[in-house]
Amino acid sequence: MFVRRSKHNALRSLYQHEAKKRAEAEQLADQRETAIHRMQSLVQHHRDEHPDTPIQYQPAVGDARLRQQLALSERARRALDTDRSELIAVNVDLTREVQQLREALAARAVEGSPA
Repeated sequence: MFVRRSKHNALRSLYQHEAKKRAEAEQLADQRETAIHRMQSLVQHHRDEHPDTPIQYQPAVGDARLRQQLALSERARRALDTDRSELIAVNVDLTREVQQLREALAARAVEGSPA
């Protein structure tokens, strides 16, 4: 089968152009994949899944342990005291509201009854 030189050159040029576009697309895909892997490793590092240096933890002993427990119990007591104060204030407000409603109901009952 014979092909004209001009058609052959046009097809060869088209093939080279498409091959170049494909190589550029593959290179771009590789760059994106590399960037994705780099970002994933950065996210993993920031999540501390694989920390650079292990954390050295030594539990406190003796007086230090007692001070820690005392500080924790004091913090818990303050939090409970705050919650208790809020609940008391709410209870006082609700009691006052119930009292006002009872007085309003009693006043209506007196106005509505025949004298």
